[in-house]
Amino acid sequence: MIARVGRLVRFELAKLFRQKLPYVVLFPIVGAVMLVMLRGMDVQGEAVADPRIRNGFEYLGTACLWALRLVSVFAVVIASLSLSGEASQGTYRMVLVRPVTRTDVFISKALVVSIVVLALFLATAAVSSGMLHVAHGFWRDGSYVSPLNEGRFTLMGEEVISDPNRPRDVLAGDFRLAMTLSILPLLASGFFGLLISSLFDNTGAAVGLAMFLAVALYGFASVDRQAGKYVFSHSLEYGLTVAKHRAEGYSDRKWENGAIRRAWLVPLLSGVAFLGAAYAVFVRRDILS
Repeated sequence: MIARVGRLVRFELAKLFRQKLPYVVLFPIVGAVMLVMLRGMDVQGEAVADPRIRNGFEYLGTACLWALRLVSVFAVVIASLSLSGEASQGTYRMVLVRPVTRTDVFISKALVVSIVVLALFLATAAVSSGMLHVAHGFWRDGSYVSPLNEGRFTLMGEEVISDPNRPRDVLAGDFRLAMTLSILPLLASGFFGLLISSLFDNTGAAVGLAMFLAVALYGFASVDRQAGKYVFSHSLEYGLTVAKHRAEGYSDRKWENGAIRRAWLVPLLSGVAFLGAAYAVFVRRDILS
């Protein structure tokens, strides 16, 4: 089974990356990161009374938050095209006459969705960090100074003072925790799209319904903050928002154990439920007619 699934995964990845979609989605992600970083270059001469403490982790957290919101959307789109695309093109007839089962096909699709989501996640982290150093790094006394260094220095003409209560190691730990907490919500978004994809033979209907439900859920979570804590996609907001606020010097913003637990448990349970439901639908419905 492992060998069969491995061959299917390689085939699916090769087929996916021959298309334009995986490359097209990179443009808005990179654009979101660039907007955040370049906007930071225009904050020279802020009033001294501004209570915020500007540093590289503020820009890094903000850029990743906006970019990963887009990754969550693209995860839904790409996954919703997965099973429905094969059904609409009739390729299941060719695949299932070979020595593979529906379970092999489903597992390979779920793995491909996971690989694509994780690849976009890593690309976001790499682009954000690289753009931060390109836009806000500078040379001082012959040595390159990273915008993530602590201390008193000038960032594109603006004086930056690190928070003495939150040195570089603390802010770096905040960012690592926030990024780790964002992985499960992204995967859950992909598995949500996979569930919708398993219900349709038409790709347009699958993508349309998946996007409508994803936007509706996110809007509901934004309006009703209490209930929104239990919406899988909104779990993405908690970690990066806390890390961003702590980097900005909000002394009252702290990590809460209950909120951290909820930020990984809600998308984990949601993702497992979406995968289970998608598999149950896929193995039972008629996909060969």
